[in-house]
Amino acid sequence: MSPVNTPGGTPTARESVREPVHETGHTSRSGNSTALTDHASTARGSAVRRTGYRTGRALVRAGRAVLRCTTTAGWVLLALAVVGLAAGYAGGWTELVCLGYGAAILVLVSLPFLIGTPRYTVELVLERTRTRIGHPVPAHVLLRDRSRVRAWSTRLEVVVGDEVVQLPAPGRDGATREFPVPAVRRGVVAVGPVRAVRGDPLGLFRRRAEFSERREVHVHPLTVQLPPTSTGFVRDLEGQPTKDLTSADISFHALREYRPGDDPRHVYWKAVARTGELMVRQFEETRRSHLVVAFGRDESSWADEEEFELGLAAAASLGVRALRDGRDVTVVTSPATREPGAPPAREPTFVPTASVTRLLDGMSEVQWASGELGVGELASLAGATVPGISIVFLVVGSRPGMRELSSWSQRFPAGVRTLAVVCSAGQLPSRQEVAGLSVLRIGYLEDLRRALVRGRSG
Repeated sequence: MSPVNTPGGTPTARESVREPVHETGHTSRSGNSTALTDHASTARGSAVRRTGYRTGRALVRAGRAVLRCTTTAGWVLLALAVVGLAAGYAGGWTELVCLGYGAAILVLVSLPFLIGTPRYTVELVLERTRTRIGHPVPAHVLLRDRSRVRAWSTRLEVVVGDEVVQLPAPGRDGATREFPVPAVRRGVVAVGPVRAVRGDPLGLFRRRAEFSERREVHVHPLTVQLPPTSTGFVRDLEGQPTKDLTSADISFHALREYRPGDDPRHVYWKAVARTGELMVRQFEETRRSHLVVAFGRDESSWADEEEFELGLAAAASLGVRALRDGRDVTVVTSPATREPGAPPAREPTFVPTASVTRLLDGMSEVQWASGELGVGELASLAGATVPGISIVFLVVGSRPGMRELSSWSQRFPAGVRTLAVVCSAGQLPSRQEVAGLSVLRIGYLEDLRRALVRGRSG
């Protein structure tokens, strides 16, 4: 039987059974609440940590951006603020503390000038990308501001060679700024990029943003009109006729009497039938010209850069004349300076000769004192790597002597005609023949034309 309550209030067995059940339910609800509270606390902690991590990363990126924009004056003021405050509080110097706070205030006041990013539409236009010395290239920049709010303290500029051209601040309708690209000397002039420069009035911070690509203008060297180059000494049936006579070629010259040893195939039988004597045909020997122009870009052959520019102009004139004559031409110069530990060069540096324009572009890119081999080593490399050479022009400065020039001319295969063009600014022009070597001395570029005309007539 189930127990019941007694009159004295003693709990029965049924109540004794229910009470533990009631107590057990109360303990479970308390545990769930505690678990939920712990989970919420953990979630809040994770959110705080994520927010702190993101904030820290943003501050680090902002700090790096500010440091990249800091100028020398800005670094000085930052150092002054740190050192002044640290030394002032450590030593009890009120003056240093004031100096440190003043520098820190200046830095903080200058930082807002970096806020904001300007948005511009920029178009850089060059009328041409090639010119000659003394003929500047017209250029202009089209600007338009696409920002909703104009960024204050912003300056627009374009880099032109070693100079910086200031541009006007554009409006909604745009603005145009014209400027010339200088062509004072031979070389490659970099134009661009167009950039926006933002900074504070004190010059502590400077921020740049580029809006166009970098363009290049090739300033070609001066050249002089030369007479047609001399014919070469390599036999070629498709070449040009010369004054040398031969019994087998395609350019007919005249008839002569038969001599013992002549090829019977060249007997002209119509003349034999008419005169009764054996007559053979005689031909002008045709040859092709493979012209090689060699000049060094080291300091061993040139007294100064002025001599080098004169020599480079002479080499360019010879190459242009050969290309216009339809001849095979190879222009070589010294290999670039080797890196430490690199193997020695086994071939010269070839200037492009596919066309006159490509040749002049390549000559514009040659830099003074950028090679390590002189003309002597260059002659050896050219003689070993360039096949079928007939004429060689060695363009040098005033440093090499006649003994060196004669030695260099012997580094080419037999039968190759060698001419040395010695360039020295202001010297009197002259021509000299030494042991099969023709030496042309010029002081001005025009002297090269006169020397070749004189040699051709002689």
